[in-house]
Amino acid sequence: MTTEQRDFAHVVDTLLTNVRDLLDSANARDRVRAIHALTAGVEALERRVLLDAQDAGMTWAEIGRVYGVSRQAAHRRFSDDTVVPADFFDALLKELDEPDEVIPALARAANRARHAPATR
Repeated sequence: MTTEQRDFAHVVDTLLTNVRDLLDSANARDRVRAIHALTAGVEALERRVLLDAQDAGMTWAEIGRVYGVSRQAAHRRFSDDTVVPADFFDALLKELDEPDEVIPALARAANRARHAPATR
């Protein structure tokens, strides 16, 4: 397993731990925040993993086969999105440690990702 693969696994583990705590809350607002955080984290991780797959030589056709869609559909779904900066997950996970700040933290992280220069 490469360092990058371990980093991705760590991101998933930490995200799930933080979300699990919120999902166990008796407060409905916390549970909604948990699902929002999980969705944003998974989408960002998906884009980062796909970018890395392309850098490793995986084609849109291969990615499409994994997703059960055409090459064109995979390209349309993933190619036009903002590239997630490498430090996005560190910032997201750091901010998720503050339970009352999950939604504002995700908004700040998404804003940083939107304004960061795209790198491939």
